Amino acid sequence: MPQETRRRWLQRGLLALPAALAGCVAPAGSALGFSARKNRAQWEYHNRFLASGARLRFRSHSAHGRPFTSGMEYVYRTHKRDPRIGYAVKNLATGRYLAEFQADKLFVGGSMPKPAVAAVLLEKRRGHLTREEFQNVVYACDLSRNESWYYLMARLTSADERYFERKYHLPDVQILNNSQSPRFYAEFYERCVNYRLDYGCELLLEAMRRDQYGLGRWVMPASITYIGGKTGNYGEWDHESLFFYHRNTPYAIVLYTRGGFAPRNELGCMMGGLFWEYCA
Repeated sequence: MPQETRRRWLQRGLLALPAALAGCVAPAGSALGFSARKNRAQWEYHNRFLASGARLRFRSHSAHGRPFTSGMEYVYRTHKRDPRIGYAVKNLATGRYLAEFQADKLFVGGSMPKPAVAAVLLEKRRGHLTREEFQNVVYACDLSRNESWYYLMARLTSADERYFERKYHLPDVQILNNSQSPRFYAEFYERCVNYRLDYGCELLLEAMRRDQYGLGRWVMPASITYIGGKTGNYGEWDHESLFFYHRNTPYAIVLYTRGGFAPRNELGCMMGGLFWEYCA
C-alpha cells in the first residue's frame, strides 16, 4: 500500500474511532475508567447535542461566597432533625454517605425530577434526540419550564423508568409520578458526575450547572467553580439539591422538605449548614 494511501486510511480510522466507541457502549458499571467514560460523554455532547443545533442558554456560575452567619447556623442546628425534612450528603468519589436523615422517605418532588426525566429519555433513545427534544431537555433543567417537562414525559412510559432505575442500580422511586427520596437524587448525581450513565451525562451536567435557582450556593465558598443542581417547589413542598467539587472532591447535598417548612431562607440555611458541617 503506498505511503500516502496508508496515511489517509489511518486518518479515516482514527476519525471514526470516537463514533465506534460511542456505538459500542459498555454496560453501566463496566470496567471503563473515568477518563474513558468522560471522553465518550464529551464526544456524544459535541457530536449529538451541539451538532443538533440545540444550545444551552446561560453560562455556568460559581458559588457566591456570602457569609454563613450565626443566625443561619442557628436555623440549621434547630431544624437538623425536623421530621418534615429529609437529606443526604454524599462523597461522590468514595461513595460514602457523610450524613443522612430520612434519606429514604418519599416526598412529592415539585420540579425536582426534571433532569431525571431527561435522563430516562436519553437512555430510551440511546442519546439520539431530535433538536427539539434536546432543546426541551435544556429548558427543563435551566429555567425549569413545566411545558418542557410535560413534553419529555409524554415520550416515556413506566417501563422506561423501571428499566432506567434497574440498569443504573437506583432506588425504586416514582420519577414520572413525581415521588422521590433524598437518596435517589444523591445516587443520580453520583451517576452523572462520575459519567456512569451511558447517554447524556455531559449534557445533563452542563444543563444543571446553568440552573437559575437555588439558595445553597450563595453561602458556599466562591472557590467552588463547578456546581449545579435542581430545586423544586409545589404547595407545601420545597426542595433543593446540589452537586459540586470542593478541593477536588465531588459531593452531593440533597434536601427535601414538606409541611411548609421553608417560607423564607430555611433551604439556604440547611444547605449551607450541611456543607459547612460535612464537606468543608
